[in-house]
Amino acid sequence: MKLKIVLLTQYPYDLNNVRGGVESSMVGLVEELKKFDTLELHIITSTKQINKNETIIRDGIIFHYISSPKLPQLITSLTFDQQRIKRKIREINPDLLHAHMTAPLYGYTALKSGYPAIVTVHGIVKEEAKSWQGLMGFIKRKIFIPMERYVLEHAKLLTVVSPYVEQKIKKWCKGNIFVIPNGVQEEFFEIEDKEVENRLLFVGGIEPRKSMLNLLKAVNIVKNEIPSVKLHIVGGIRKKKYFYSLIEYIEKNNLSKYVIFRGALSKEGLKKEFSECSVFVFPSKEESQGIVLLEAMAAGKPVVATNVGGIPYIVENGVTGSLVEHGDVEGLAREISNLLANKDLRKKYAGNGINKAKLYSHKIIAQKYYELYFSGGIYEDKILP
Repeated sequence: MKLKIVLLTQYPYDLNNVRGGVESSMVGLVEELKKFDTLELHIITSTKQINKNETIIRDGIIFHYISSPKLPQLITSLTFDQQRIKRKIREINPDLLHAHMTAPLYGYTALKSGYPAIVTVHGIVKEEAKSWQGLMGFIKRKIFIPMERYVLEHAKLLTVVSPYVEQKIKKWCKGNIFVIPNGVQEEFFEIEDKEVENRLLFVGGIEPRKSMLNLLKAVNIVKNEIPSVKLHIVGGIRKKKYFYSLIEYIEKNNLSKYVIFRGALSKEGLKKEFSECSVFVFPSKEESQGIVLLEAMAAGKPVVATNVGGIPYIVENGVTGSLVEHGDVEGLAREISNLLANKDLRKKYAGNGINKAKLYSHKIIAQKYYELYFSGGIYEDKILP
């Protein structure tokens, strides 16, 4: 008998256009889960890239792309998207739902569907909301945080991507919690090193939580010691107002020749950026795990990152990279300059980073989830009859 599993998650419609760490980790996880012949695997994802629902079968996996109206997510996630996903769940009639992220859509919808569910907490809405700005940020906080709280209080089984997340949410949870991190795709280990001297790389959405203004301030310091330094920024604009504040800082401080915005790239474009950078820099204010750090380490790149959230569980200070306190711009600049000037240290961090990233193989992660899917004793009513 096969176990019919539905993954409710962000998943790319175009596999060459993977947006963000969650989508990247889901692609790798699904690639491994499909190897278990005792699973019937369905993926449900909501997307604004199509005008009508599509069902696509790839390698025996059934992908259900649910069309989301081209309206603000705040509106669609609470109405059209939830109803359309619930309808598809009932049509599939799964043995188990595995929802990724709590609110506003997948985790909340899974619990409201009435089917047995595992919820994976990737990001903590309550923490991320601290960086939401303006009236829209206020409205989202009032709606999404209570939805997240509902999921945490009602889920019988949760997985979290780092001990940091477990520590933050456990006081609200009544169900079992397991730490199962996100993994890194094998192709990042295959990236050839074509380092361009003094090239820095940041990858992530352009928004206040990523603290990119601190990175620009650090580059403004580093350029005085290393005039050939260049920063490449890869990622889509999530908050236009914040993006314009970065542009204003660049222009005011004559940094245009030191900073290049590359935008949201295809996977091949992203891999090229990893290949060519000397140091990967990640100055976030809050991160549950930081999948992009694993991708950088798998590519053999040393890391400078902030000592916040789940990052210290990935980046070992003085072993795989350097950690600085959030907001310490001078410390950030100092660690960047130190690594750019010290090739032996970069090689040390790179080698150790590759070994650390191997511990996050999707094969290992998928095996943990597979065992969880079949551990019926976790529920009051067993998952399997």
